[in-house]
Amino acid sequence: MYTPFTEQFEDSVKPLTELMKISVTTTEKLAKQQTEFLTTAMKNGFAFAQTLMGQKDVTGLLSVQKEYGEEFQEKLVAATKDTYATITEAQTKVTEIFKGSFAKAQEAANEVAAKVAPKKTAKAA
Repeated sequence: MYTPFTEQFEDSVKPLTELMKISVTTTEKLAKQQTEFLTTAMKNGFAFAQTLMGQKDVTGLLSVQKEYGEEFQEKLVAATKDTYATITEAQTKVTEIFKGSFAKAQEAANEVAAKVAPKKTAKAA
């Protein structure tokens, strides 16, 4: 007796469960990426500071600063691309879930409409 209701409820909640899984997975992945980037940036910043203190002339200072800036820019661009890819992947999955959910809802609405719609009768001439 309750089996159809339970199955229908599970089917209706399934998209929400999938959305939550995507949200959690994406958040964890983004947190890991940002942690790795910040850890690397801090290590490189400390190494830069130590190297900078060892320079004895302006040319050396500028050279070290230029090298550090270029490396930081490369790492920042790579981190940004990784973040964008992660968000795009999640967005694609969410779009697929919504499309599937809307298709099921439309199908169910059509079935109900077909059952409720008045039946055509042949008119006598």
